[in-house]
Amino acid sequence: MGGGRYSLDIAQEYRSGNNAAFQAPAAAAPTTVHAALNPYGKRREVNNVTPIVIALDVTRSRGDDTKLMYEKLPQLMGQIELKGYTENPGISFCAIGDAFADRAPLQVGQFEGDNRLDEVLQRIWIEEGGGGTGQESYELAAYFYSRTNAVRLAAGSGRKGYFFFFGDEGFYPTLDRAVVKRIIGDDLAEDMPAAEAFRLLHEKFHVFLIYPQKTMAERKGNIDAEIKARVTRHGGQYDGVDVRASLLWDNRNDLDLHAMSPSGTHIYFGNKQSSCGGWLDVDMNVQGDSTKPVENIRWAKGAAPTGRYKVWVQNFRFHEADQKPTSFKVELEIGGEIRHIEGIISPEGQTREASDVVVAEFDYAPDASSKSEQDKAKVYENYSDDVILAQWATVIPREHIIRVGDPHAIIEVLLGALAIADGKVDLDGYVKDLREMGTEEARLREVETALAGLPSATRVATAAVEGDVPAGPGGGKKRTVRI
Repeated sequence: MGGGRYSLDIAQEYRSGNNAAFQAPAAAAPTTVHAALNPYGKRREVNNVTPIVIALDVTRSRGDDTKLMYEKLPQLMGQIELKGYTENPGISFCAIGDAFADRAPLQVGQFEGDNRLDEVLQRIWIEEGGGGTGQESYELAAYFYSRTNAVRLAAGSGRKGYFFFFGDEGFYPTLDRAVVKRIIGDDLAEDMPAAEAFRLLHEKFHVFLIYPQKTMAERKGNIDAEIKARVTRHGGQYDGVDVRASLLWDNRNDLDLHAMSPSGTHIYFGNKQSSCGGWLDVDMNVQGDSTKPVENIRWAKGAAPTGRYKVWVQNFRFHEADQKPTSFKVELEIGGEIRHIEGIISPEGQTREASDVVVAEFDYAPDASSKSEQDKAKVYENYSDDVILAQWATVIPREHIIRVGDPHAIIEVLLGALAIADGKVDLDGYVKDLREMGTEEARLREVETALAGLPSATRVATAAVEGDVPAGPGGGKKRTVRI
């Protein structure tokens, strides 16, 4: 795949509004993965001199990137051809979600070089989901594209391609073999460390992360939004509470949330409302009908009694055929303070009382002073830029991690990273090209800052021969992978 030439005239016609068959990608328009983008049972092939993968996060925090890519694709393709930034590119667009929470965790386009690229972007479902854990399934995309049939590379007449992840969260440290089977169709003998999936990807691509930075307030809003959205979507009370426990998990098993009040009243599915004001107002997956379930126990403002509370999780029944352990997350709100507790239930297939996992015991008093803002912020410290980027640095070279302050500059940054890494231009030359295109000075400064740490063309060319990749989790000395 990947033949043909991208026509700017056709691209303009697609975007003119006169052709109803072609519309910009939109969240909530589709309800499932388009058949052409479904990765199950597929292996992408590329005959182009320069294979390029652009992997876009389509969860809540980054859904607009796909729309921006569609808007600016003519500019991207036009400049590649006009300036000769790389030879004979074949691009595959990929959309990434959360394999444990989303209906569309992975969407993959063919490698194309013509206006079929527009169609791929139009077909992407911007699900705007995510699991609310600060991780998305980037490692699943790495594994899928490590299987790419790069025809020229395999024949010895081609070279490694370029792979650009666009994302602002971490990845899951382990590639679950059941997830691979369900979404891609491959049978793995065992779970695969994410580092191994990325190592395999490095054998065929130079891998980059383009990381649009966010403030902690923005990041916190995205984290909290998924839990709040699930609770309120199903009629539960999220705001206006003294005490709240919300249970989040991402499969069809019937997990149950339990709480013991200071009066000794047990609140659970068999006793949803208590005389002390507690109420299980969301109870899901009795029949196993959701992969984005939530349960919620709360005491409304002014209703929670003083005393000792206990909260635990129980796996009442398996609905999933594999009966594997289930990861869960509980968000506790206690007098305005938020806590997050993550855990795993049924590691050996336990159900009912044998599976109970106590997540918290705490004292509540209506007049108790809240913790400091600094203490509250610790809840979100694992979602900070430093933590996320340190994880990425274990699987791709640090110099390939490109931080972008203004998300609207990501296309210019992508184009510059490609051109510089391919040895067609240096940073000064690329900035000069952007200035000649009429790019405003603020955007030029943003792009220049983002690309300042990019390795020289000489370094990338050396890596193409030596195959240097990070050693894996924990960093340390690099190892060489021959290709």
